Amino acid sequence: MTTLEEVEVWIQSNVLDSKAWDDSTKKEIAIKQASRNLSRWYPEIELTDEIVAYQSIWELQGLDPALKLQKQGVKSVSEGLDRIDYLERDKVAPDVREILGSPAYELIEETVILEGGSLI
Repeated sequence: MTTLEEVEVWIQSNVLDSKAWDDSTKKEIAIKQASRNLSRWYPEIELTDEIVAYQSIWELQGLDPALKLQKQGVKSVSEGLDRIDYLERDKVAPDVREILGSPAYELIEETVILEGGSLI
């Protein structure tokens, strides 16, 4: 399992926008949550410091109050003439998706259609 120290070193050496990580007091929980989710979504993949780091930052960025509204199903907020529309936020960090592709929950098994026959 990836440790806090390994992820910390990787982020400090490789990630320019690390504000969510730097400001967090719950880094270990973010790593556990990211590792748990990634293991479910990519069961065949060995988790590296890089992948866990990207997903951990993504999990911490998800604590933004606007994103919390999205999780609660809020589609838009308006005040006077101002309106904010919320699109659904991806569960998988964009960098992780770029490296590993689609997660298991998005992959659809191909269905074989038999026309004019039957299975015995």
